[in-house]
Parts: sequence; C-alpha cells; structure tokens
Amino acid sequence: MKVERYIVFLLAAVLIGCQREPSVTPDVQRCTPMPDGGRASACACALDGKGYVFGGRDSKGEFLNDLWVYDPSHDSWTDLGPTPLTARVNATMAGHESKLYMGLGYSAKKAYQDSAYLQDWWEYTPATSTWKRLTDYPNTYTIAATSFAWEDGVFALYAFWQGFSQYVCRYDIPSDTWSVWPDNHDRALSNAGGRGAWHKGWFYFGGGYNTHNLNQWYAVDITRDEWVRRASIPGKGREFGACAAGMDHVYLFGGRHFGGDMTGGEVFDSYLRYSPDKDGWEWCGTMPFGRAENLIAFSIDGRVYFGLGENEKGETIAEVWRVEN
Repeated sequence: MKVERYIVFLLAAVLIGCQREPSVTPDVQRCTPMPDGGRASACACALDGKGYVFGGRDSKGEFLNDLWVYDPSHDSWTDLGPTPLTARVNATMAGHESKLYMGLGYSAKKAYQDSAYLQDWWEYTPATSTWKRLTDYPNTYTIAATSFAWEDGVFALYAFWQGFSQYVCRYDIPSDTWSVWPDNHDRALSNAGGRGAWHKGWFYFGGGYNTHNLNQWYAVDITRDEWVRRASIPGKGREFGACAAGMDHVYLFGGRHFGGDMTGGEVFDSYLRYSPDKDGWEWCGTMPFGRAENLIAFSIDGRVYFGLGENEKGETIAEVWRVEN
C-alpha cells in the first residue's frame, strides 16, 4: 500500500506540473533566425545597440570561430567572418565602450586535455574591424565563464577546468592586466554552468552544477565582492541556460537538470524572470522553440533577446526571440 500511495503521489505531481499555468505571460516576438542554421555553446553580448554572437558548434558538431552581429533596427544578421581566435565552445564575451572583449573556452572535440583550455583574450573594435591580442587569462579555469563589464574592467568568473571554481578575475582595460580576487567563502558555491546578468548596479548570479544541481541565487556588489543570498531559483536546479536583464527583471532561459531518466534529468523548455525589487521569481511559461540548453541571451534597450542552443536530441536551434517586457 505504501508503494501504491507513493506511485499515486508521483503521478499527481506530474499531472499538476503539466497543467501549471504561467504566473506571468510576457510579450514575446519572433526575430529573424540565425541564417547559418544555428549553433550551441556560443557566447553573446550586446554593444552599441547590436547583439554579437561568437563561436560555438554547428549542427555537424564542428567548432566555430566566426563572429555574427544582429541589428534589431533591421531585424537582420551579418556574418563578420572568421576571427583570429581558435575555433571553440563555451567562450565568453563582454562589450565596453564600443569594443568587444572575448576569449577563453575549450577547443578539443574528444578527450579532455589541458592544452584545449584556452586562455587567450582579445579586443575587437567593430568600427574598424580590427583585432588586438591582449594579456592571457591568469589560469586554466576557462570553460563557460560568466562575463560582464563594469567601469574600466571586464569580470570573468565561475569557469570550469578539472573541477568547479569560485574564481573571480578582473581584466583591467587601461593597463592590460588581470587580477584574481582573494578567496571569499560568502560567494555562491563553486560550480560549472551557472549564469548571471548585470542589472542596475548589481550582478545577479546562480544555478549551475557542483556534484548536484544548484538553485542558489545571489545579488552581488562586485566592487566589494559582497554576495547576498536571494530567493532561490524555483524548481530542482539548472545549468547551462542563458541569462539577461531587461528593464525591471532578470530572465533565466532553459538549461539542463543533470541526471538520468531515473533521477529527473531533463532539458528545460521553461523560462523564468526574477524581480530584484520584490526578491521573487515568476514562471513565464515555455520557450517558443521548446527545450534548449547551451543557448544565448543578451539585452538591448531593455529588451531581452534569447535563442540558439540545442534541444534534448542535440539538434541545434537557429531561432531567436525577443521579450518586450
């Protein structure tokens, strides 16, 4: 009888989950898909009113080193061609004062090897289409770092190497130097695949995987390295989603709950938004293209753009959508 009651409870939980209605329904509009068929494990950011996408892997599993730009005023994509960077996945990128700063990531397609953890760091000037090699990143924790620009620097943090990290590194643009911030046990747990976004003077960060899926969520005063625990991400934790901030909310898209069929493993089709003012989460429903992980997101003029990535079958996604509110 106990086993039967347990099965009934599980079935009821599944049915309730399937019937759940969104707590908020944002206005979502379709944009022009990426013309090359899409990609997974790329990196993206916004700069001067346009969105940039670099690297990743295509539908055939080939690693890429090209750079694309999306212009929302014309809803169009432009291929800027190959870059001087090695083809890679899980790189990182941030925009600052009309320049892109990018690099890191991983370049091997099969067995893991230290030389495939890429430490190169580059500056790209769109106005002149020029590239400049900068000082290398200071360690080999280079997979899937979260990056953002603040004042005269670019932060890269929580990347993966042979284990999970809490590293916070800052690139100083004027001096072309890196610094590694001292250990701080008040930070989010070390992890891989966590995601974050800059919003009104605070960096919001959470999720990821560290032997188990995490739903931790923090507001960070980066100038003080002060981490404040906020309302947890709803559900059972997710990694390798995408995150970007709009006018009033921080959005978290897709991702994966790591695990097998018997342990609740799945690729998510849902997206959520966090309100810093209310310290609360709202479920926005399902993404128009279904389940996706290793996708991208960026924000332009308060609108959040999301898409690309791959579905639960490993098929790449070319679709891009825009959240209006």
